[in-house]
Amino acid sequence: MSAPLITTAPAYVLKSDPEASSQVALTSWRAFWQPVNLLALGWVLFQLALLIWPDTDLLIRRAGHIGFACALGLALALRGRVNGPVQMLAAALALAPVVYLALSLERLYDRIPELDPVLSGDYLLGGALLLLVLEAARRRLGAGLSILALAFILYQLLGSQIPGLLGHRIEGLDIFVDTLFLGQGGLFGVPTGVSAEVIFYFILFAALFDTFGGGRLIMDLSMWLTGSRVGGPAKASVVASALTGSISGSAVANVMSTGIFTIPLMKKAGYSPTFAAGTEAAASTAGQIMPPVMGAAAFIMADFLQVPYSTVAFGALIPALAYLAGIMVAVHLQARLKGIKPIALADVGSVKASLLARWHMLLPLLWLVGQIARGYDVVSAVTQASLLTILVGCLRKETRQPLRAVVEALIRTSERAVVVALPCALASIVVMVISMTGLGTKFTSVILDLAGGNLWLAAALGGLGCLVLGCGMPTTSAYIMAAILVAPALAELGFDPLVAHMFIFYIAVMANVTPPVALAAYAGASIAGCSANSAGWQAFKLALPGLAIAWTMMLQPTLVLWGSVFEVAVAVVQALTATALIAVVVVGWLGRPLNVVGRAGALTAVALIILPSAQLSIAGYGFAAALVLYGYRARATAQTARAAAIPGKD
Repeated sequence: MSAPLITTAPAYVLKSDPEASSQVALTSWRAFWQPVNLLALGWVLFQLALLIWPDTDLLIRRAGHIGFACALGLALALRGRVNGPVQMLAAALALAPVVYLALSLERLYDRIPELDPVLSGDYLLGGALLLLVLEAARRRLGAGLSILALAFILYQLLGSQIPGLLGHRIEGLDIFVDTLFLGQGGLFGVPTGVSAEVIFYFILFAALFDTFGGGRLIMDLSMWLTGSRVGGPAKASVVASALTGSISGSAVANVMSTGIFTIPLMKKAGYSPTFAAGTEAAASTAGQIMPPVMGAAAFIMADFLQVPYSTVAFGALIPALAYLAGIMVAVHLQARLKGIKPIALADVGSVKASLLARWHMLLPLLWLVGQIARGYDVVSAVTQASLLTILVGCLRKETRQPLRAVVEALIRTSERAVVVALPCALASIVVMVISMTGLGTKFTSVILDLAGGNLWLAAALGGLGCLVLGCGMPTTSAYIMAAILVAPALAELGFDPLVAHMFIFYIAVMANVTPPVALAAYAGASIAGCSANSAGWQAFKLALPGLAIAWTMMLQPTLVLWGSVFEVAVAVVQALTATALIAVVVVGWLGRPLNVVGRAGALTAVALIILPSAQLSIAGYGFAAALVLYGYRARATAQTARAAAIPGKD
């Protein structure tokens, strides 16, 4: 449980919604002695110790990270089902392999991989850690990702028996355990390293920022900017979810944090429950592509590409803003279509007062973005931002929190980190198998063969593969799978590597709102009280501007790579126009309701605009202008006719 961010909920939170009220603070320190809380605090202390002693061996850093994630994941899964000692026993089993590696460190660095023998303890502790990670992930994340990892493990162990292209020549359990457990290429590979050495500290910053009122500040700021305008509650959802999602790293967590405020308010304004849930899910998914964090995938992308993190962040900025603009247009058009009027927020004064009370909490966020933009080390930047959050938050009584609230933030940090660390561990296993067996190269060959050398067919097949791979996966894991299997094929066809990775990242992120496994939409449906499947399809439609942006990046790489000012300006106009027209197609309104022909016309204009041809783009703009003129002239004619029909009018 966590301390309340504010003592009373603001007036725009519906009092009839029990989930919208502030959480209750713990009444005593006694509750912190529960096994789950002790493990969570122990993990945070371990990660903070790594900052104090940065020369700690890399294997110990990553093994400790996975050990704590597995231990806490099992303890959380068993909480309420078994007593404390049983939870601690499960945690001890998960941490035992870490202790074993620490005691064997000298031997591990003296041995020659795949030549020196694998000891019985290596088999026993390595196998135990693997099984515990699979089970912890199954319990905390569902069976999908664990089954996928298990399939890759079986392919590694039995693939030598498969004839033809998909077979491989790597045999022996000893080689598997050697690579999996005794080096930095298995469970402790690149995805685990990014989770342990970067992402954890961003989750810590987000938890502290939220505790000291930063989350409430973002929500209030969004309501103040958009709340009383047409479609204001939905627009506030987009803004708040984008800002919160930019540092939270999870679309589902984002829905559950901002959605409890925005979804009831959207329903009150006149949006249907399904549309409200879909909007919140699409907006929270948009937060996953918004710098600086981008669902934690930005750091892994930078590591894959061997480029500075700032290159990835700046490359993602324009497409992310265009995507958000598309969702904003969609919710505005929906309000016009349904005749939803602006709502008068009786609490505008209280919102302004809240902003005045918490404005200083923007300083840590601005400091973080500024340091990253300057090329500062991201871990140092986020550590400074975390310390600044505590310092600035304690300066004023409106945001000052007791020590218990800070400790609760540390506990929440570890609980949130579990759902990142476990997928990264399983993704590391998949990376290991693909690297050892050459499966990535084979997958690339399959895509190229199916496409028959056609550039855009290969991109379409790769995008479809990303959607399938991403179903039911967290953002980070979905991106890693796609980056390993699909991105090499696109790069081989001549696409710039950063553009290719950004393309597959956008498609993989869409898996959050793509039925039949649209996890973010299902979370929104639970708050809105509507059909999960209907919310999933609604979220998918609202997120379609993301697909338009993904293809625009491929056709207009300037969006990501940044060229001259003129080239960037042209690409920005194209992206904004394309996303706005996609919103028109989705909603079916442009000054008047559009039929199938009108929507097809808008879609044709999108295709013409994003094609890399000046003549076709100009034709597309002309087509779009004609649609707008037709729609609004028809609307004006209808308004004139209604006015003439009113008695007393000339």
